[in-house]
Amino acid sequence: MKKLISIGLCTVVLLVMLSGCSYDQAIIQAEFLEMLEEPAEIESIAAVGFFLDKNLGKMETNDADQMVIAYEDYIFTFNNESLEYRTFLEQFKKYISQPLSELYQIKIEEQENPIAVNTVLQMSWRQITDRAMRLELFIKENSKNEQIKEEAKSIYEYYINAILMGTTGTPIFSYQDGMFSEDAKNAYIGFSSEYPDTLITTIFNEYFSYLESINFKLNYKNTTEVKIFYDTCTYLVSEAGKRV
Repeated sequence: MKKLISIGLCTVVLLVMLSGCSYDQAIIQAEFLEMLEEPAEIESIAAVGFFLDKNLGKMETNDADQMVIAYEDYIFTFNNESLEYRTFLEQFKKYISQPLSELYQIKIEEQENPIAVNTVLQMSWRQITDRAMRLELFIKENSKNEQIKEEAKSIYEYYINAILMGTTGTPIFSYQDGMFSEDAKNAYIGFSSEYPDTLITTIFNEYFSYLESINFKLNYKNTTEVKIFYDTCTYLVSEAGKRV
């Protein structure tokens, strides 16, 4: 999901200066990218964080956004569980754009109040759907910002996947009798009635066509049925990501 920016030092300086950035800003970006070439370790991560804290105030907001996201990526190459988003946002909030700040708020919400823990859902089907809807609106509001859109879309697809399939610990079809969750069914019908113009409702319409074709029951012992279920959900998640 994540990719580090990798551009030669001279090329970076040239591109930044051609875009109207000052010489000092170009040098800051070049030094920053050079630091990212070092293997991510506790010491180097701390050094880059200190460098950003010292220099981001001198950068244009768009450049600051890219640098903070690149720093996030850099931390992830060391340990994808080592980033505490609330502290991260507090450190850089004054330098970055409002949309990026809102994206980190979304990540804080998922980190501190995840929809699932140890494969067991921690909230109702409707609560997960409402969270996905807020992401859908956020993505549409920032549709021209490709970097923020792509970051948010990956979380959106994760939520849609949980909505359609449940989790191993909270399956949407009962392991006992194979019946579709009545709570999920009522939640999704209620949501679609309340928010008919959302992409999620469009996905639900296609999803319910499939559910009706199997009478809301899945035979886990039938590998063909199970494969069709997974293939259908995978397709709908992919479509949600494409259409949002």
